[in-house]
Amino acid sequence: MILGAAAWSNAGQRGPQVKPKVDIVQTVGCVEHRAANGGQWWLTRAAEPVVAREGVFTTTEIDAAKKASRGGRSFRLIGEADYLDAEGLLKTQKRAEFTTPEQVNAPGAIREGRTVLVKGLLITGSEERINLLQVAPVADSCSS
Repeated sequence: MILGAAAWSNAGQRGPQVKPKVDIVQTVGCVEHRAANGGQWWLTRAAEPVVAREGVFTTTEIDAAKKASRGGRSFRLIGEADYLDAEGLLKTQKRAEFTTPEQVNAPGAIREGRTVLVKGLLITGSEERINLLQVAPVADSCSS
C-alpha cells in the first residue's frame, strides 16, 4: 500500500484523546488482610480517591501522603501479589508451583497494618476495588 502525501504527513500523530472508561486514581489508607474467601487484601480507612496522572509517584506525592488525612473508605485490592513480600507472593494462588524463593521479585510494599499510597484503576460496583498499578509505603503502622 502506498500512502498519499496527506496520509503520510499525519502518520504518527495522535488522534483525539478519549477518556478511559475506568479512572486511574490514587489514595492513601491502611492495609488489611482478611482471611475470608481465601485471603483478600483491602485498603481500609482510606481517603477519598482522586484522579491521578499516569506514571510513577513523585517524592512530592509520597511526602504529601505521609501527612494526608485518612478517611472512611474501603477498597478491595486487586493485583496485590506483585507488591507482597516473597513469602506472601509464594502463598498466592499457585505461584509456588512455578516460582522458587530464589526467583521471587517481591518488593514487600503491601504488609498488614502498613499505611500505603496506592495508584490503580478504580472499579465500582457492589464492591469497590482498586486494580493496583503502583504501591508506595508511607508508614509502617496505621496509627496516623
